[in-house]
Amino acid sequence: MGVHGLTTYLRENSRTLSKSITFPTPSGNVVSIVVDGWSFIYNLYQDSKLPWVCGGEYPEFSKLIIETVEAWIRLGLKIYFVFDGACPDLKFPTMVNRLGQSHVQPALLFFRTSSTSRSTPRFLNETRILPPLSYPTCTRILEELAQKHAALEVLYADEEGDPYSVELAGRVGGYVVGNDSDFVILNARGYLGYIPLDDMVWESVVPDQSPLVDNDPGDDFQQVNKNKSRKKREIKAGRGILPPEGAQSLRLSCSVYHPDVLAAHLKLPVTLLPLLGALVGNDFTSHTETDRRSIQSQFFNRRLSIIQRIETAAAAMRSILSPTTPRKKNKHQVGSVMDLIDRTVNLLLSRLVTPPPSGEVDAVIDKVVTATLQYAITKHEGDNSLWANDICALHDPDLCPLLPSMSRRVVEESDELDGQSPAFLQCAAIRDHYVQAYRRGEFSPKLMDVLNTGTSWPRLFLETPDLETVPRSITSPLRVWIYSILDDSLGLPIAEQDAVEVASVAEISTRKDEGAIGNNGGGAEDELIDEIEVDSEEEKVDFLAPLKGELQRLHISDDNLATDAPASAVSQRSNRVGTPTITEYLRRGTRIASEIIPVPPLHELLSSISLAVSDDPDEDDIISLAQKSPEDRFTVFLRILDSDLPSVRRLPSDLLQPVLAVRWIVSRLHQRAVETGSSDKEKEKWTTHEAKCFLAAVLSWPDLPRATNDFPPIQDRNVQLSAQLLATLDSINHLAQALLLTKLIPPVSHRLSFKLLHSYLSRHLSFTYDIIGAEVWDACRDGLVESYREDRGKKQKNTQKNAGTTPAPRQKLLKKNTGTLSAFSLLAELDA
Repeated sequence: MGVHGLTTYLRENSRTLSKSITFPTPSGNVVSIVVDGWSFIYNLYQDSKLPWVCGGEYPEFSKLIIETVEAWIRLGLKIYFVFDGACPDLKFPTMVNRLGQSHVQPALLFFRTSSTSRSTPRFLNETRILPPLSYPTCTRILEELAQKHAALEVLYADEEGDPYSVELAGRVGGYVVGNDSDFVILNARGYLGYIPLDDMVWESVVPDQSPLVDNDPGDDFQQVNKNKSRKKREIKAGRGILPPEGAQSLRLSCSVYHPDVLAAHLKLPVTLLPLLGALVGNDFTSHTETDRRSIQSQFFNRRLSIIQRIETAAAAMRSILSPTTPRKKNKHQVGSVMDLIDRTVNLLLSRLVTPPPSGEVDAVIDKVVTATLQYAITKHEGDNSLWANDICALHDPDLCPLLPSMSRRVVEESDELDGQSPAFLQCAAIRDHYVQAYRRGEFSPKLMDVLNTGTSWPRLFLETPDLETVPRSITSPLRVWIYSILDDSLGLPIAEQDAVEVASVAEISTRKDEGAIGNNGGGAEDELIDEIEVDSEEEKVDFLAPLKGELQRLHISDDNLATDAPASAVSQRSNRVGTPTITEYLRRGTRIASEIIPVPPLHELLSSISLAVSDDPDEDDIISLAQKSPEDRFTVFLRILDSDLPSVRRLPSDLLQPVLAVRWIVSRLHQRAVETGSSDKEKEKWTTHEAKCFLAAVLSWPDLPRATNDFPPIQDRNVQLSAQLLATLDSINHLAQALLLTKLIPPVSHRLSFKLLHSYLSRHLSFTYDIIGAEVWDACRDGLVESYREDRGKKQKNTQKNAGTTPAPRQKLLKKNTGTLSAFSLLAELDA
């Protein structure tokens, strides 16, 4: 992640570029750190060596999160976790490439390898895929910890998380902790530097009480102890973020890299590091399938190492900024950053035997400019306090990048009657509910992708590559509902071709043109404030200051958001032409491919589940499903899942998601088998035993069987069942978030041990059906008796043996859950 090769460059020059710090500090002062949330998740799961192939060990993962964060707090650290928001469209090629490398290819290798070979620890470690429910598990645990510890705060970035993290670190005067070299390119006033997670080393300081020589009573030798302070012995406890078990008096040693030091080493102004990153290559310069080759392949000889590429690009920039020949210096001074970019690009392209045409050179320059601008950080005027408003921790509402993607309905109504209509106030209230849900971690960044760029990136995991991907075969109807609900509540982006047809009014047309310019590189004349300009006030020359005039054409202004929003914030409710669409990125065979999904109007979907929208013109108090009561939204939720049944409504809230996941998968597989009449589709259906295995694994929490190194056999069928469960649980959680029902239907990922599930499925461990309980099983089979496939190999005695591995009986679990309220009880509390 970050600038290509920069992590290696930093590591090989660490003695020059880094300094060491230790926590707690000698002064004992509280130190602020901003932790990149996704780097933390990846590193923690990787360092923990937790099993991944079954689907994830989320209870153990939760414990490790708690242990690590509390160990950091004991060191005197004030911790801010930051998680990415919506993915910018410039990063889509990088995202597609990463999904192929991190998910599709490992899954293909797994299923093309023999069962014996793929079960070895080495193979599983080399083909590791991050379990898909790691993110909701981590955020839930962190939010719970934040309620207990004032030294912990969890934030969700407006868009890309890297600039947000550095801006936050500058505001609180702290470090950024992560595994992304962009943190040594980005800069802000007050930013103390970047700490790589991989360079963290735990140390334990314990008294040295062991004698050097044993005291033998029969020996004439007598040990003499000096009356001095007891010496201490340092013990290296391990590298990584996981604190060592049982160690006391822990210290944490880290390496710190700062942009100023890197710039001085490369002999460049610190304000030009973003340009260096764009030239060498970053997450925003990846080439697409339509490009013949990347711009880096044109800049550098293929024989150059990644470190040599950095040095070559820096040397090219230096040669233009400070020519060695005085005649050249007098002839052509660098007057603007665009001039610098133009000359640097042409210098790097001069190595080609055949010079590229001028149009291709211009395209390369545009890519470099756009990639450079991604490092822009909004200038902050005022004090360094956070949360000056309830919209954003860092920005004023009119400058917050989050609001435009949630303001399409608001802008539409403000255009109708100058913002004075009741509908405008209602749309603003609806938006505020979703904004607050996002800030609380109850509205996924995956849903922000839908609102921001009109794209959807369902989480992928290990699944049979010869079958249709699970997010398409099982959960695609749920996502269509999610898209339609979000369109009804907040508005989805309008397609560019539809925007041209809609723009019959001059004002709207102008706004569309500005939005297109902002996305495609046209020319607007609004001011762009770039932290690159601000970060180096002590520099005599700020080479990127001219970016305000030359590169502002690539961005739209956030000024006057409420009345003059960009095209991405224009609603479609009144002026829509055609049907809104969402572009989904899913596995197709052995690659990631895009697919355009039409989004039907919500009233059509509601009619399909026997619910109708009121046509009463006098009913002005309700304009969206999001304004309905929790009871009404809960009914919609259950009917979408074809589970609006008394047996389901009676369940405790923490059992709703598991039961609904089983019901949805069973009904979908049965429907596919009936529609196709295929024997293969019939074999895909779940058996009652498989459903009970999952329920038993859920209900075994928190009294899970003791963890052992004994691993269940990895069977293709069980891997596919896990993939179906993971995708369905994730989609059901997103559906609850879209309906603002997270408190009524809480996620349960932190309770799921998929290793235990595989042990039950393969009969590696046994359980009694009594653990499930009649009320839970009745809810799973109510109306779906014919949808289960008969388990021909089932024998009752197989579920009764090995009683020593049987978890706690259901009666005990019911006693523990007496404080868990049903959905009806929670609804009653909301009304009270």
